[in-house]
Amino acid sequence: MKEEVILHQWAISPFCGKVRRILDDKNIAYRVKNYNGALVAKAASLSSAGKLPVLDINGKRIADSRQIATYLEKEFDSTPLVPKNSQQQAVMNIYQDWADESLYWYCFYFRLNYDNAWEQVATYFSEGRPSYEKLIVRHFGRVQYKRNLMAQGIGRYSKSQVEERFLFLLDQLNETLHEKHWLVGDRKTLADIAVASQLHEIKRTSHLVSRMSEFKEVERWLVSNEEKSFPHC
Repeated sequence: MKEEVILHQWAISPFCGKVRRILDDKNIAYRVKNYNGALVAKAASLSSAGKLPVLDINGKRIADSRQIATYLEKEFDSTPLVPKNSQQQAVMNIYQDWADESLYWYCFYFRLNYDNAWEQVATYFSEGRPSYEKLIVRHFGRVQYKRNLMAQGIGRYSKSQVEERFLFLLDQLNETLHEKHWLVGDRKTLADIAVASQLHEIKRTSHLVSRMSEFKEVERWLVSNEEKSFPHC
């Protein structure tokens, strides 16, 4: 019997969404296991980094979305997501880093600093758990994550400043996608998956969703990078 592939995740983490998209694009069947509410403590024990996603596959346990992507690309290469051209690979890696190290913090900022967005986050992160755990997530989780946001630097800027910069970057991405179907080369790569995973999560909970829809090239491209399904359990 073939060993089951299990993705340990937080459903609305953009990094977990990135791994789901890769698995779907490579037609790898898998099951998700969520670590909502108090289960976050158990998630911390799954890897040395104490973060999700973590993937159980082929008798291995792999942590970090980049490491998972590298492994899946090597072992399941019938649907390649890394271009063969070295220059295109370099551009792809730059986009991945931009998504992971910059766009992620915009997503983080928009979720933590707006009450409606944070209420949605608390609902997602307490799904399937006792009701009192939502209260813990709503309050203590926000306090802890805001410390992380301040340490990163973006947390020191005003809402208007962060929104203005994000929309400027979205406009630049819109220009990049003019007359292009994909960010790098002529087929989907990890660049598209990494950037789209961040933007889809911003759209999921942010008040900026209507403003984001004004960038038509980005919207068109995001449709090509939607998840096949959004698993909750």
